[in-house]
Amino acid sequence: MKNIIKNITLCGLVAVGAGMGLSSCEDFLTITPTDRIVEEDFWKDKRDLNNAIMACYWRLSGSDILSKFVYWGEERSDNLILSSGVSKTSPMANIMNANLLPTYEQFNWTPLYNAINYCNKVIAHGEDVVKADESFSEGSWRPIRAEAITLRALCHFYLVRTFGEIPYVTVDFNNDSQDLRTAQSTQLTVLNNIIEDLESVKDEAMVNYGNNTDNRSRVTRKMVHALLADVYLWRASYKAGNNQPFAKVTLANNYAGEQTEDELKSRYEDYGTTAEEDYQKCIEYCDLVIERAKQEKIESNRNNVGFSATAVTLSDLLVGNETNGIITGTAYNQIFGIGNSEESILELQIDGESSKNTMITSLFWNINETKAGTFTSPSFMQNIPNDGPNNLTSTNLFTRTDYRYWGTFRKAAEQKTFDIIKYAATSISQQTSPYNELRDNRLDVLATNDIRQVLRSSSNVNAANWIVYRLSEIYLMKAEAMSQLCGDEDEANLREAFSYVREVFKRSNPYAYGNASQLLRKDSLVFTTFNTSENMEALVITERQREFIGEGKRWYDLVRYALRRGNTKDMLELLTRKYSDNREAIKAKLADMQTLYSPVYNNEIRNNNLLYQNGVWHVNETSSRTDDL
Repeated sequence: MKNIIKNITLCGLVAVGAGMGLSSCEDFLTITPTDRIVEEDFWKDKRDLNNAIMACYWRLSGSDILSKFVYWGEERSDNLILSSGVSKTSPMANIMNANLLPTYEQFNWTPLYNAINYCNKVIAHGEDVVKADESFSEGSWRPIRAEAITLRALCHFYLVRTFGEIPYVTVDFNNDSQDLRTAQSTQLTVLNNIIEDLESVKDEAMVNYGNNTDNRSRVTRKMVHALLADVYLWRASYKAGNNQPFAKVTLANNYAGEQTEDELKSRYEDYGTTAEEDYQKCIEYCDLVIERAKQEKIESNRNNVGFSATAVTLSDLLVGNETNGIITGTAYNQIFGIGNSEESILELQIDGESSKNTMITSLFWNINETKAGTFTSPSFMQNIPNDGPNNLTSTNLFTRTDYRYWGTFRKAAEQKTFDIIKYAATSISQQTSPYNELRDNRLDVLATNDIRQVLRSSSNVNAANWIVYRLSEIYLMKAEAMSQLCGDEDEANLREAFSYVREVFKRSNPYAYGNASQLLRKDSLVFTTFNTSENMEALVITERQREFIGEGKRWYDLVRYALRRGNTKDMLELLTRKYSDNREAIKAKLADMQTLYSPVYNNEIRNNNLLYQNGVWHVNETSSRTDDL
């Protein structure tokens, strides 16, 4: 990887995002101008192209991007609160209190547009390599093109979910003489463009690279289908709530003011398809991912004695926590400890040197300093109820049999808070026999000698892969889409949706379903509790929270939940559980849908007069354009 990075550090590959200038190219080579090196001396053969596509993955695994995944996908959600050591007047504290200023560095989208430019360089020059290298055919180029387009789509998907209306960039920037300014597109336009791009390459992506690492670390057809399912789910939710483009205003106090009927109509966009059609497309692509996973399972177990290809179940596709009656932490250990598990669809490879997962040493549990990072978890997640997971009015999250509780939090006897251990631990294991029973993990009985959490060593402290998609998310996407298409009388389909959630829950609660679990049967899910569309949706969003804490997904789940309703009311009931004394103030600040999207970074507005600010956050002159633009 180091040699690859050395070879692709070209000006054209390190151009930064829309609205900003290019990075200096002075220190690459001085023999000839750098922009000519890129265009004339680099794209000569398939090695150059292979190096360049690898650079796209490397760029996405940079700490500046990985931290954005947490800031944008977790920070504002009900998953996180600030650790006691963080200043109450810091930008992070203000963001958590719904005071978002466009001057905050967290809203700098440059790293993602930087990665997009890497992808655009590959897309722009692939045909040049086909023409220049006789050993490199059009058929060999197409899968690489699919990789680049999919990674570009993934970047845009992060951006549109975070900022709402963004530039959709498909042109590669080469040098300072180019006009880098790109206008924003509406959210629906961006989603349509992402889907169109992905649909165009879905049949060209590789099915199998021939080894497990590449199949998990590079874009496969399964990854394209997973991303399509996610985008269709988001677009369906956008349409279901009759959402429309941002109101373009100058000052926040003008937002949501009185508008004429003609002004309202002028904002409406033609959806093209219905929410129901998009939910169905989400289900179809989830089914394709699941079917491919079954085929991979059959292929990997073909020579195993007693294996029946016709009996591959949903449970078989997930890494389990029970082997021969012994309950273990295998799922966590393989997914987050070892990495590249058999249920992984795409994960960014972090070697700890050229790329680092610094969430482990700064944002979550700080291994280097053996203390909490920037974030810890709110109190409502820490209470384990006796009434199991079927109480729809409970604010508690985990049951006492849930292995994810230990794979998510670190709690020593002397601590008063729960810190996030996910990614920081390489393995978790039960220490006390009998091993076919999971220790009761309620706060008042959890003892440190019951569970062992092995932390990463100093040699691999930053070497945890970042997972983009894994199969459990596909199960929950499908269940969520089905919950929106099933009527309350549609028991068969509601039961099918329930079965996908149950598989994810059951994997982490094996004792609640085991032969010896008669006393803990109430810790298993019961269909009759969730046999309506509304309750099934509530189950899915709760299970997603249990499954993906710290993985950069929860804020987007909450926004999608609000989009579907066209208002923030129900979503705020979930979000404000983490606030102890200012819940009503938070609800008032986030009453409008547009507040769910982040402001455009101040410097972008200054440098690109084609951009406009999200009106609800345009609170002062710090984001106004300079007079000469």
